[in-house]
Amino acid sequence: MTSTATHPSGSHLPRELLTRVVAGATQVPWRKRAFWVTQALVVGVVGVHLVDDRYGAGLAQIPAVVTLVLLVVPVGYSAMQFGLRGSLPTALWAAVLMFPDMLVIDSGVERWTDGSVVALVLILAVAAGRTVDLERRDSASRVAEDRVRGIARVADQLLEGLCVTDLAGVITYVNSAWVKMQGLSSPASALGRPLASFHAQEEEDADEALPYQLPFDADLPRRGLVRHHLPGRGEYLASVTVVPLLDERGRAVGRLSAVRDVTAEQRAATALQEAEERFRVTFERAPLGMALITTEARFLQVNDALCEMLGRSRDEVIALGADGLTHPEDREPMRALHRQDGRQERLVKRYQHADGHFLLIQISSSLVSDPAGRPLYYVSQFQDVTEEQRSQLQLIEQAFHDPLTGLPNRALFEERVGQALARVRRQHSLLAVMFCDLNDFKEVNDRFGHQAGDDTLRAVAARLEGCIRETDTVARFGGDEFVFLLDGLSEPSEVEVTVARIHEALDSPHSLGDQEVVVSASIGIAIGSWQSSSLEPLLGQADAAMYQAKAAGGGRAAVFGEPAAYQPGARAIRPGDS
Repeated sequence: MTSTATHPSGSHLPRELLTRVVAGATQVPWRKRAFWVTQALVVGVVGVHLVDDRYGAGLAQIPAVVTLVLLVVPVGYSAMQFGLRGSLPTALWAAVLMFPDMLVIDSGVERWTDGSVVALVLILAVAAGRTVDLERRDSASRVAEDRVRGIARVADQLLEGLCVTDLAGVITYVNSAWVKMQGLSSPASALGRPLASFHAQEEEDADEALPYQLPFDADLPRRGLVRHHLPGRGEYLASVTVVPLLDERGRAVGRLSAVRDVTAEQRAATALQEAEERFRVTFERAPLGMALITTEARFLQVNDALCEMLGRSRDEVIALGADGLTHPEDREPMRALHRQDGRQERLVKRYQHADGHFLLIQISSSLVSDPAGRPLYYVSQFQDVTEEQRSQLQLIEQAFHDPLTGLPNRALFEERVGQALARVRRQHSLLAVMFCDLNDFKEVNDRFGHQAGDDTLRAVAARLEGCIRETDTVARFGGDEFVFLLDGLSEPSEVEVTVARIHEALDSPHSLGDQEVVVSASIGIAIGSWQSSSLEPLLGQADAAMYQAKAAGGGRAAVFGEPAAYQPGARAIRPGDS
């Protein structure tokens, strides 16, 4: 008795072969034209064989080996084209066609011969188809391996870490970036280890499942932020994207995890968020008015301080916009400021308060642009400088005007004379400087007191202002001395008109309580031309002419100068003289 040893896996070989055969049969390429050509060839070969068996008696019969060889052609062609899924159905089709011949026509040795042909065709079909499938599988495997090696070489150049695990979560591949992120020495130290072993600390700290722990979803990747803890090296924040790895049938065979270190990005985002929050708090709580303004002068956002400054609600300010709040005369300067592409200086303009009056607002703006340099909006600060401007105007008024009469003082008079002399030199015109001194004004102070004297000086100043043109100036140099600038004269004789008005104005009495006072004046006149260089010589000539007028009896006017229309030296002019 002989015992036969069976390989542990030997009992599975027939079952595996049968499974492959059935699988091959179920994948018949019905829609391929080449497949049907082979079936037609089989029909032809078997048809010839049947005709020969039925009607070939007494003739030279076709040997069975020829039928076998002829059937091998379509079977082999199907094997080369489609593998086992093509050769096996072709062989089975040949057997089906020959089966009636074997049962009805053949007898004895012929039946065994034809049965052998069918058996050999089936064996050849399985062998050839299986061989082609294995070769194709090996070729595909080599191509896949080459592709994987190529992908691995590319993956090793990526800055993003890649990790591949099987369905059990065991690592099968990692690239160099992933190894570096985990602080490992080489990929070999990670292969074969569960991915969970690298996330023990993360799993303890996580409030929810990590991306690689979530169930498969063939349509959507799993994403999340994971804070990695590295022993002795601190931690880093990683953006993890996990997708399933699918085979050619769409079945999940593992997971691919893409890991990117976003620590620096997160820090930058946090810093940006903190900066934006600081700006927001500063914007809202700033004691000055603040606003974000578009390049079209529309408000994007305003703070409470600006609304309080204007006495309006936030919605009302935004609805009106910068132009709607601005005095019409100040709108164009604001638009011009916005057209300077951020190169701005401070601008003062008038904004209308809710009650109708205008405030002087000082605006400081900075342009905000996008990364490409395109203007986005302005960040503007608003400060109410109404009182400050009023104070400055008062200081200017005090610096250039006489505090008693309100007339220009010597400083402002000298400035205007300088401007007038420049015009005279350009236009070759004339001007006149007149020195006016009140006669016996000391008696008014002595008789009625200094307060009465001041009232008289104010009254005289008002009368003198009414005697001149808009282009002329009358100033008080102190005491009872007044100085006139007559600008833009064509002829020296034009001075006489103003002199006559002065004497006429002073001839009217001035009331001091229940008494009246008449004040007269002595006037010295100096004519300036394009040859005049400064004010001082003209003042000296006018002063000298004024003393000559006093010497002539007071209440007169004397001219000093050399124009052809006047006699050299000084002469007295009585009010009303021609």
